[in-house]
Amino acid sequence: MIRALPRTGRQLLATAGALVLAVTTVVALSAAPASAHSQAEVIQAACGSGYDIVSDGTRTIRTPSGTVYGYVYLTYNASNGNNCVVTRKTAYHGTPTRTRVQIGVQQSNGTVVYYDDAGDYSHYANRTVYAADRCVNYFGWIWNVPTASTAAGTLASGGRTQLGNCG
Repeated sequence: MIRALPRTGRQLLATAGALVLAVTTVVALSAAPASAHSQAEVIQAACGSGYDIVSDGTRTIRTPSGTVYGYVYLTYNASNGNNCVVTRKTAYHGTPTRTRVQIGVQQSNGTVVYYDDAGDYSHYANRTVYAADRCVNYFGWIWNVPTASTAAGTLASGGRTQLGNCG
């Protein structure tokens, strides 16, 4: 036989339920979301000191539908002649997903040699190459799938295919 709670018991149960809901809501709202590193932070971490973003050195990485997954930066260090290119994740930041960066360096005979970094990264992919007095292009890719072995998923890409920043 099921007994009905006295009115005070029902009130106590309703109050306890409301309290649990309120505490859960406060905890959920106060939990800090994972935030992406700032542009300056990721360049410092990926390239080191002395690197500055070059003119035309920032491109958005978007899906075909226009969703932004991150940015790709082309930087240069005048003291050592190195370019450093970084794909910075803003979507799926903190989650290992397939992330790739590429820089192409034009050689004296006109051919372009490509240098890549790719893997299941949580924050960024980067590649540094010597490119003083050379024209370069750069590109970045971010997938929304958790591992490189997963074939399905959405690909975001962006960069500059034309050679530039010569010298």
